[in-house]
Amino acid sequence: MSQWHKMPVEIAMLKRSYLWLIALLLCAIPLSVGAAKSYSAERFDVDWNLTESGLLEVTETVVFKFAGGPFTFVYRDLPTAYSDGIWDIEASLDGQPMPKGSQAGQVEIEWDNPIKVTWHFAPTSDSTHTFQLNYRVAGVIRSEANADLFWWNALPTEYEYTIGSATVRLTYPSGIQPIGPPEVRRGAAQVAQEAGQVIWSARDIRPNTPLTVALPFPRHSLAAAPPDWQAREESAERAMPGFLAAAGAVLLGGIGALWAIWARGRRPETALGPATLPSSILPDRSAPAVAGTLVAPNAKPGPAQALATLFGLAQRGVLVVEESPEKRWYRPHEFTVRLVDGAPRNLRPHERELLDLLFTTKTGRTDAIKLSEVGTRLTSKLSRFSQPLTEELRASGLIDGERQATANRFMIIGVGLIVMMIPLGALAVVLMPRAGGWPFLLVAVAFLLGVAAFILASAYSPLSDEGERQAARWRGFEKYLKEVTKGREPAWDLKLFDEYLPYAAAFGLTEGWAKAFQKRGGAEIPPWFRALAGAQDGGVAAFVAMTSAARSAGASGTGGAGGGGAGGGGGSGAG
Repeated sequence: MSQWHKMPVEIAMLKRSYLWLIALLLCAIPLSVGAAKSYSAERFDVDWNLTESGLLEVTETVVFKFAGGPFTFVYRDLPTAYSDGIWDIEASLDGQPMPKGSQAGQVEIEWDNPIKVTWHFAPTSDSTHTFQLNYRVAGVIRSEANADLFWWNALPTEYEYTIGSATVRLTYPSGIQPIGPPEVRRGAAQVAQEAGQVIWSARDIRPNTPLTVALPFPRHSLAAAPPDWQAREESAERAMPGFLAAAGAVLLGGIGALWAIWARGRRPETALGPATLPSSILPDRSAPAVAGTLVAPNAKPGPAQALATLFGLAQRGVLVVEESPEKRWYRPHEFTVRLVDGAPRNLRPHERELLDLLFTTKTGRTDAIKLSEVGTRLTSKLSRFSQPLTEELRASGLIDGERQATANRFMIIGVGLIVMMIPLGALAVVLMPRAGGWPFLLVAVAFLLGVAAFILASAYSPLSDEGERQAARWRGFEKYLKEVTKGREPAWDLKLFDEYLPYAAAFGLTEGWAKAFQKRGGAEIPPWFRALAGAQDGGVAAFVAMTSAARSAGASGTGGAGGGGAGGGGGSGAG
């Protein structure tokens, strides 16, 4: 083989070697990075100076050993719970005081609960540094029945590093002697006691291991009265039974009142008759919108009933729906609803209002509207359609005025209770210093009762007994249409497709009904639908697309109506 033939082979082998080397380096990098950065505390020492007034002066000294890196910050969280406040916070690094700020060489203090102290420093690796924190805490002595109790977390309660050793030294006034032995309430430590001083020491402390200590002093020796936080807790504890009783009474009374309103208008089961089974025969010749409203939740007309009316008018020759040649990349079909009979006779009030709201614009009357615009019109003007439809049901005796008033009463009660939450919440905020969070129980009760009232308003049918009987028959017809759309009714008559379409729309089954027609095959599209010329399937696909667009348009028209723990602790860490 010549030298010219050998060179490409050698180059290919060299490239392959480089690729393997790069792959090995990439695999090794995560392992080296993950193993290169760790830290621990060689020691975590705490000096407490308890003054005669009960003020606690704290000095924390932590020696962190950083392995790998780089490290750029260390933080310490200081919870303010179980205290009357923390102030005079000062920090130093390796014996040098740090000014306030968020840059390297500065300490950042975020005054929240907990207060967060962050030492910022230049990137450092494989080094040991000493971090010191000084601060004062008020209200650390809690008043017990027979003692003034110092109970505090000596170490952070959340930290991810190990601690080699910890020495906690409490110095108290020499003229005051403890009345009990020093305690370790959480964690483990050796205890040594000297004159005016107690020392707790521990070694080899695992991450997140607490060290909570306590020391009792004679009553009123360090605090003449309970600290503010304890006084608030005790006041809230005394207020708790009263607010629990009040909230329980209001809740039970409200439930009883809502139930009484519901029971007063409860319909006897004998007035409804037996449950109706699915039926393929129209119960009567009611308008599709009437049928859809009877089975709708709370008998409230919606966009589906407006769409049903649109199809019903098309069947009667008032409208046609045409496929438009205009197309978009996001909408392969566009359709136009065209008014072919400008002055139709024998229109019901809700039908007349629907035509007016769809075909009357600010510039006057029009004879065409895009199907995609129908939803926008319904969103803003649906009440013009639904109000006359509801009046027709009431005039026909299908809606009972008293039952409608009861449903409205539930709605008014619900709105009133939700509005009442505002003044109750304001009152709860005012009472918080004396009662804690217990006044908010009344706010919660008002919310629960308001939600219950809304649920009852939506569940309380305004239909009369006759309206409920007719609704039951229409529900049976609705069940039949659903069976057809799900393919569970193989023997349905294709000739009834166009006749039943408005009712399917009134029940929200428009697209499913059209797809069932398409899947079955063998039937013609309705004469009021005009597909583009040249459609291979006779316009069936376009008709199904139209029903999908109509369903979307209808769906868019939604118009209408004693302390439980120790203070101190917090988090600590580096990064």
